[in-house]
Amino acid sequence: MNNVAQLSCRSLVETMEADCARFRRQAIECPNDLSLWTKLHTVSQIMLSAMREAKVSSALAEICSNLLACEQVAIVEISRATAEVHFCEAQRLSSEMRAAIANQGRMLESQIELGKTRITLDKSSKELLGLSRLGISALVPLWSEQRSSGAMLLFQLLPQRSEFDTEDREILQFLSTHAGPCLRSKSLD
Repeated sequence: MNNVAQLSCRSLVETMEADCARFRRQAIECPNDLSLWTKLHTVSQIMLSAMREAKVSSALAEICSNLLACEQVAIVEISRATAEVHFCEAQRLSSEMRAAIANQGRMLESQIELGKTRITLDKSSKELLGLSRLGISALVPLWSEQRSSGAMLLFQLLPQRSEFDTEDREILQFLSTHAGPCLRSKSLD
């Protein structure tokens, strides 16, 4: 790994470790919001561990399943030049669902705006209709650059859930800023 990549990785790890410490402090200082801060601490710890083991995409699927009650998830990279969809991770998606997603590269790419998680469960709007038709409940942007863009796609929630609550939205926002850099970092060992 070159020095620039090592610096970038070190900086990312330092940021994640600082977030872990901040979330732990918040949990102690704000017992009314204990659940939120505990979940954010857990997410950041899982991400740090996954970076060390170079298993970030499977860790993201675990976070979606265990903390967001969404077992169907896909992490995709979309080529800007060809609109080809590459699946970095896909959990519990049928071959038909994968094919439908693969055929919608341009539409998915148009929805990826850094820092802006798209939640289709909120309201049906023309802007989110394409995502809804694919069965996507949330699109979490991971990166957007000249060569490609990436996103995490969350599908239907488990039956006991009908929406993303405030804590879920905080987790989704955290993932929208941290998951992409974690995915693109190299193993930290």
